[in-house]
Amino acid sequence: MKEEVAIIAGQDPDAGVQQDVNLRLEPGNGRIKKFLIVSTYAPPAVSGAPLMAYNLLQYFPKDSFAILTSHVGMDDGAIAGGQRLGAKYFFFDTPKLTTVPQAQNSFFFKCKQLIRRFGLLRSLFHLLSLLYLPFNIVRRGRTIIRDEKIEHLLGYSDHGPALLSVYLLHKLTGKPFNLHFYDLYYGNNFLWFFRAVARVLEPKLFQSATRISVMCEALGEHYQAQYGREVTVLHNAIPFDSSRQHTPATCHSEPYKVVFTGTIVWAQVNAVRNLVRAVEGISRPRVVLYLYTPHDKTFLESQGLYESDRVVFARGRPREMAAIQRSADILFTGLSFDTPYPLLINTSSPGKTCEYLISGRPILVHAPEESYIARYAERQGFACVVGKNSVDLLEQGIMRLLSDRPYVEQIVSNAWRTALLNHSARTVSNRFRETLQ
Repeated sequence: MKEEVAIIAGQDPDAGVQQDVNLRLEPGNGRIKKFLIVSTYAPPAVSGAPLMAYNLLQYFPKDSFAILTSHVGMDDGAIAGGQRLGAKYFFFDTPKLTTVPQAQNSFFFKCKQLIRRFGLLRSLFHLLSLLYLPFNIVRRGRTIIRDEKIEHLLGYSDHGPALLSVYLLHKLTGKPFNLHFYDLYYGNNFLWFFRAVARVLEPKLFQSATRISVMCEALGEHYQAQYGREVTVLHNAIPFDSSRQHTPATCHSEPYKVVFTGTIVWAQVNAVRNLVRAVEGISRPRVVLYLYTPHDKTFLESQGLYESDRVVFARGRPREMAAIQRSADILFTGLSFDTPYPLLINTSSPGKTCEYLISGRPILVHAPEESYIARYAERQGFACVVGKNSVDLLEQGIMRLLSDRPYVEQIVSNAWRTALLNHSARTVSNRFRETLQ
């Protein structure tokens, strides 16, 4: 099955690096049918899925697609700190079909902040959204399809409302649709009513979609086995200069800096807690953990994470992440052990990994040994992998990365090779384009 997915992804194991260096998105390589992306999450919202969408779509002509999305992840801060695509935006959860983002001082934005603050309000809002949003998306989507002369639909992974709406728009307008999954759909950690919809909807989506793409081989294998459909693998990708020369990792002086960048929720928190304990357990040399997350101190403490002389809570804008990552002695990514959602964990590919690959810094992966990210890192040799739920083994991994320079040079070199092979945004964007022709 792994070989089958690799072929579908368009990868040639022997020629992959050369393809990545030379491929370019040429206007003459087949006409793109103008398409409408429907998703709850879209750039410039600051999180993994919107960022990966930006990296895929930034090379497309701005008049080749439109975006129908939500205001929930968008505010002045996200727009200033994120990356906005050049295409026309429409928002389905505002009083009017507008293309103008809401300001932070607007009534709509203040309501969003209130809903986010209270769990009961948030759950009630999500339940109502399951009824309201598909109706609103379909109603407004039909107008956009007509006015913008849309030929094709693209459902981009979310918790359900957008995927249901794409299916309904397909039925009502006859427009074909593609699907791209950033994460597992049915089997994800959604609220119970979204899980119930996913159980019914997912088979219908796979039966009706024209093309289906996912972000890693493990998820592709799962869906191929489940539905017998051809699945295209479009790895998480990042723009970088593939012609530049790989430079060896430099060694900083004490205190050594372990860096994690990204969100910390149930899917990561167990691994991050282990990392805190491992860092605090190393008396010599001195190691300090920096957690660059969008979360405030109250939230992190609710997850059992506390600041100390060994743990620093920090923040940085997306445009600052590359420099922050290059300042690290070790870059950490992890997934939780023994969760109620093993299939989700085992088919996940953290978006930050492709950023780490081009950083020139050694990577430490702490995730279940059967998970995709652990197996991928082992296979490509781009990280020190700790696949057991063990603080002692994690300490040993940190010490090896701080002391074994030949080993570090090898995994950093392999990381650059892996980025060239699978994670260039321009190359993956070409493959994405092919699915829309």
